[in-house]
Amino acid sequence: LRSFGVGLFAHPHGFTVDKDGNIWTTDTNDDETILGMPAKDAKGGRLGQVVLKVSPAGNVLMTIGTPGVGGIGPYTFDRPTGVSIASNGDIFVADGHAGNKSNSGRIVKYSPDGKFIRAWGRLGPEPGNFREPHDLYVGGSKGYVYVADRQNNRVQVFDQDGNFIAAWTQFGQPSSVYLDKRHNI
Repeated sequence: LRSFGVGLFAHPHGFTVDKDGNIWTTDTNDDETILGMPAKDAKGGRLGQVVLKVSPAGNVLMTIGTPGVGGIGPYTFDRPTGVSIASNGDIFVADGHAGNKSNSGRIVKYSPDGKFIRAWGRLGPEPGNFREPHDLYVGGSKGYVYVADRQNNRVQVFDQDGNFIAAWTQFGQPSSVYLDKRHNI
C-alpha cells in the first residue's frame, strides 16, 4: 500500500487522528516484499516497524522506531499494530502483532516529542501481559489505556503508567477498541 503517492507505508495497520488533524499510523511490515513489490521507499530505504505522524497534506512530521528494523528496544518495534494519543499528547503504541520474531506483546509510551517513557507487558496470558495487543485507545474520564488483547480474548484496562485496572472478557477476539464520550465501548 502506498499513501499520498510517495510510498510512506508498506503495511499500515492501526491509525488515529489527533486534535490537529494529523494522522498517526503504524507500519506493521517485517517482510522484504509486499504483494511482490519491494518494501522500500523512493530512496531505497526499508519500510515498516515504525509509527508515523503524517500531516493532512501528507508530510511526515515524526517517525518513532527504526524503519525496517524489528526489535523490542525503546526505539524499535516488532510489528506495531495500534497508536493512540492521550489528552496531554503522550503517545501509546500497541506492539507485537502475532507472529512477530521477538515473541513479544507490549505497550510502549512516548512523550509528545517521541521520547521513550516506558513499556509494559510481554507475551503471555497473565493480567498485564498480551497475546497480540491489536489496538488501543487512551481516553475516558480517567484517561485509561484500553487494549484489545486479541488472542487472549479480552480488553485490558490500565492507567497511563501501565498499572493493571481490569480485564473484560465478554468481547470474543477484539481487534479494535474505542470509547465514546459517554464511555460506550
